[in-house]
Amino acid sequence: MDNWVGYTGYDFLEPQLLLLLCAAPFLIFFLIRSEKLKTFGIKYTQSFKLQEKMESSFVRRLRWFLLALKVMVFVLLVIAISRPFSWTDFSNNDTLNSKGIELNFVLDVSESMQAMDLKPNRLSAAKNVIEKFVNSRKGDRIGLVTYSGEAYTVCPRTVDHNLLLSQLRKANGNDLIQGTAIGIGLGTAVAQMKGDSTESKAIILLTDGTNNSGDLSPEDAANLAKSENIRVYTIGVGTNGMAPMPGNSLLGMGGFYAPVEIDETILKNIADLTSAKYFRATNSESLKDILTEIDKIEKKRIKDSTDIKASIPIPKSLLFLLIIFLVLLLISDLILFKGNE
Repeated sequence: MDNWVGYTGYDFLEPQLLLLLCAAPFLIFFLIRSEKLKTFGIKYTQSFKLQEKMESSFVRRLRWFLLALKVMVFVLLVIAISRPFSWTDFSNNDTLNSKGIELNFVLDVSESMQAMDLKPNRLSAAKNVIEKFVNSRKGDRIGLVTYSGEAYTVCPRTVDHNLLLSQLRKANGNDLIQGTAIGIGLGTAVAQMKGDSTESKAIILLTDGTNNSGDLSPEDAANLAKSENIRVYTIGVGTNGMAPMPGNSLLGMGGFYAPVEIDETILKNIADLTSAKYFRATNSESLKDILTEIDKIEKKRIKDSTDIKASIPIPKSLLFLLIIFLVLLLISDLILFKGNE
């Protein structure tokens, strides 16, 4: 499912356990076969006809009812141990799945992001891969900050991914002061996440330049992120050497080439300081691969974390009750029926 917003069904944290349902037909076959070897265990000495009537009507129905209950309890047990949860809870209440993360994208929208070394240009390529990344995440609150010479919160963190993506598609730097204020962009995203008690927090910062604007340096912004336990993945966007830029000649056509200047040292330092990783995207495909790798890193980090527990609408007591009910079914089976000798 590309986008879960509006989805009103259930998902599973341990979906592989649902494969146990494949055993249901074998269970049914075994139960039916065993039923044929059983006789009713309560005898009536007053009348053999009454006994026969009981076995031909009531007992037969009782047997099939108990058999159906056993299969139903088995199915419910498998579903329970697969740990189901409802996405509806997240979309309605804008709450965070404790298996998810708090995430902010910090996107450079300066004029140089119009360079066409990534197709159709750097900004559009970045938007496309961000959209695919967002569609692959479930339960995460994701926000978007854009920056050039100043920063702007395009969309606060939300689980309403439709809203986020609609704002992402419209994002540009037309109304912002020109420049590349990496520190201000990162600092704005950190400020939004400051004080959040969520265990897993990350920022993905994309830029194609060097910091040349703003009062907050990238190093200071990185230290702020570190103090809030926020990982900052940094991505340098652009080829090596020269990149084609759109432009107009006297005839209304043409363009020019501009040097690619990415301060990789600063970006690496930001990532290292916050226990994250720096990437370089020299084309659209590598940018897509980078976000895919970040997605895998974050999912593995959550999976490996032992102190993050999933929010499950099915209470643990239900699993206990199902087991007790199954035991009672087996006991009643022993009381009512006995095998032929």
